[in-house]
Amino acid sequence: MRFTLACAALALFGCSSTQTVLNRPVTATYHLTQTVKQVAFCLADKNHTAALERDDGSRVVLLKHGYGGVWLVFSVYPGGEGGRIEYRKEFGAWEDS
Repeated sequence: MRFTLACAALALFGCSSTQTVLNRPVTATYHLTQTVKQVAFCLADKNHTAALERDDGSRVVLLKHGYGGVWLVFSVYPGGEGGRIEYRKEFGAWEDS
C-alpha cells in the first residue's frame, strides 16, 4: 500500500512543468554583485544544465528531478550594479520544513 502511494505521489510530482513552478510564489530573493551572465552561467554549470535567455535580459535556470519534472527555478534579473535572483521551489521530498 505504501509503495503504491509513493509511486502515485512520484507520478504526480513528475508532471511539474516550467510554467507551473514559475507561477508559484517566490521562495527566496537574493541580490547580486556579479553580472546576470556570470551568475546564470555558474548556476547552470554547477547543475549540468543550460540557462535560458529571455527577451528582457534575464536568465532562467531550471533544475529537474529524475522523473523529468521541474522542481527548482532560478530567475536571474539584471538591475542596478548587479541584479537579483528569484528562487522558486516546487513541493515535494526536497521541501524545507
